[in-house]
Amino acid sequence: MSPSDPTTTRGRHSRLAALFVAVAWLGTALIRADAAPPPAGSPAPSFALTTQQEDRLWLAQLRGRVVVLAFGCTRCGACPGLVESLADIARGLGDASGRRVLFAMVTVDPTRDTPAALREFGRAHGLRAPAWVLFTEERPGEIDVVASRYGIEVRRAGGRVDASCAVTVIDATGVIRGRYEAGSLDGLRRDLRALLALPAG
Repeated sequence: MSPSDPTTTRGRHSRLAALFVAVAWLGTALIRADAAPPPAGSPAPSFALTTQQEDRLWLAQLRGRVVVLAFGCTRCGACPGLVESLADIARGLGDASGRRVLFAMVTVDPTRDTPAALREFGRAHGLRAPAWVLFTEERPGEIDVVASRYGIEVRRAGGRVDASCAVTVIDATGVIRGRYEAGSLDGLRRDLRALLALPAG
């Protein structure tokens, strides 16, 4: 078979196409969420992650307080203003923040968001204990499992990391009460006050 044989050329092109696909796949990782996030009224999926203070904390240890659970990272560009909006909501709840409700952010960029990086991020954005806890992972893959259980899609490409901008509210008994997209945080503010039996504000 001569080098100019069309079947040889087609085979070479097929191998090149496969190589390009492989390279593209290595450069972009997509962690797909479960088919659907857990619905309101269902138990919140359990998890244990590492906090910014390097403590291992189970979600179940937060029972007795409402948990506002968000996913993001210190360099995330997918949800501009999300952390600031949640911090504003937390401040608006007065002394209920930390005592009756806890705001939690799970990083989707655990390689860069070490406990030390999260502590610095928390200081820079006023995300202070006891109102806030910031989570990263201890073992590779833990965050991806948690994100998938909560219906959060994580996209990693070329050093950039983004995630679905959804916030889940878990009540004091560990039951999911609602899910809010970044554009519906006014509803989150209102519903949190109702859940905590606080006057509308």
